[in-house]
Amino acid sequence: MLALLLSACGGESADPESNEVAGNPVQETVVSSGGSTSGEAPTQEGGTPPQEGSPNGGVEEGTVVVVPPAPTPTPTPTPTPTPTQPTNPTENTSDNGGDGEQPTPAPTDGGQDPEPVPEPEPEPEPEPEPVLGAAGLTSATIADDNVVLNWVQTNSDPEGGYDMLIDGVDTGPQYRTAGNSTTIGGLDLSVGHCFIVEARYVDTAQFLRSNEICTDAQQPANQAPSISGNPAAAVEVGELYRFTPTASDADNDSLSFSVANLPAWADFNSANGTLSGSPSAQDEGAYNNIRITVTDGADTDTLAGFSVTVNAAAVVATKGSMSLRWIAPTTRTDGTVLSLADIEGYHIYIGATRDSLRMRFDLQGGGLLTSYTVNDYEIGVHYVAVTAYDYNGNVSGYSNIVEKTVAN
Repeated sequence: MLALLLSACGGESADPESNEVAGNPVQETVVSSGGSTSGEAPTQEGGTPPQEGSPNGGVEEGTVVVVPPAPTPTPTPTPTPTPTQPTNPTENTSDNGGDGEQPTPAPTDGGQDPEPVPEPEPEPEPEPEPVLGAAGLTSATIADDNVVLNWVQTNSDPEGGYDMLIDGVDTGPQYRTAGNSTTIGGLDLSVGHCFIVEARYVDTAQFLRSNEICTDAQQPANQAPSISGNPAAAVEVGELYRFTPTASDADNDSLSFSVANLPAWADFNSANGTLSGSPSAQDEGAYNNIRITVTDGADTDTLAGFSVTVNAAAVVATKGSMSLRWIAPTTRTDGTVLSLADIEGYHIYIGATRDSLRMRFDLQGGGLLTSYTVNDYEIGVHYVAVTAYDYNGNVSGYSNIVEKTVAN
């Protein structure tokens, strides 16, 4: 009959259950048969080596033969359950001989290497600290009725933009800008103004002011003169036509006048812009686009072009005649003697007024001619003067002006 004796290698407990619970991986099996053993006992620490010359292969009868246990297959790892606290604090739940140490959890990844931990991303470079500083105001330029400011900023741009100070007064958001220039209007430029640009670093509550630039008082711009008036559109033959425009200048500048398309029968006064004249029968017709202009020496204004029509007299005048007599001149203006033989002829001037005399007749009769009869002339009152001229083209001044009535 075989008897099996189990013992735990290295253990001191005689309780086989205690050793089994301990889970010792090395177990020895002792085989005994009626005082004889079979197999060889390997030399072990603390064991007795076999003796030479002993029967049964050097194993004495009754000697314990230690048979190594069969290899245990490697178990498949299973997830380690979460340990629970024992309900009885005195109960020993350890599987390692009751020493109170908890078993090491088995790996849960099936024996594979753990996944590599990704390297942390590098931290971003810290942003540089802003450099605070005032702007540099470079110019304050007057353009028309505005002031244009320009400046430079060599430091960090202020997050709150720029404010304008005008004559020491902060205008706030009225002219606030994020750029490097602005246009300021609505100022009285007849006086000077001073400007400062304020950089608004609102994050740090710093408001830094630039240098100051001032503008000079500006002379007011010249104001152009104005001209107006309503000239008559028609005049009858023999009547006096007269028109003086109304002109003014806000700067009280001295004014002068000019005319374009002046009728042949009219005169023009450049000092006051008066157009006047008495057309005769041969002047009948329309005279268009007459334009009178006034100037203060810098600017001008022109009256709208107008037309004057010379109409025949409403009542056909009866033609008549008038007799003229004069005395030939005997001296020149320098006092020297003028011979009658030097006189080539005379000019006869006739007008409706003393100021509207026009040459009507050229008499080439020499110095002996001292009278002339004007025939077939309009009935009415006329003013007449005579001038003499010599063979060299020298002309005398008017004689005395006489009033003559043409009658039938």
